[in-house]
Amino acid sequence: MTPEQIVILVLAILLAAAVIAGVVVFCKYRSLIKRERAGEVRAQEVVVRDGQRYSRDPVTQRGGREVVSHAEGDFILAAGKTYRAQKGGELLPGTYTVLAASDAAHAFKIRTGGLVRNFVHGDVIVLKDGEEICAVSCSVILR
Repeated sequence: MTPEQIVILVLAILLAAAVIAGVVVFCKYRSLIKRERAGEVRAQEVVVRDGQRYSRDPVTQRGGREVVSHAEGDFILAAGKTYRAQKGGELLPGTYTVLAASDAAHAFKIRTGGLVRNFVHGDVIVLKDGEEICAVSCSVILR
């Protein structure tokens, strides 16, 4: 092969890689725009590493209405029962999206750190290691 042919081959390979990367970025962008236009608000997916809870992303609202669902990794707070967030425990410390456990309840009360606060479907709460949490008014899903 001549040096010109090698240069042309390398440029063709680079061009093909750039086109593939462009298509992937375009598809991701289009998916994001489509989801935004549909009015979906998503909670974060759950990933557990080294006893800590980290998050990614499922739908909590669609078209302006709350969607109540139970996904793998969700933690249900029974009304009136106190839970403690601990590494390696039943409830892990980390960031959670609080969701109403029924379609009838849009707003609810949760006690954390000794204080009772009002939450609505889709709010975010951060639990540190050793912190206690209790659903006061109704059962709540932590995603």
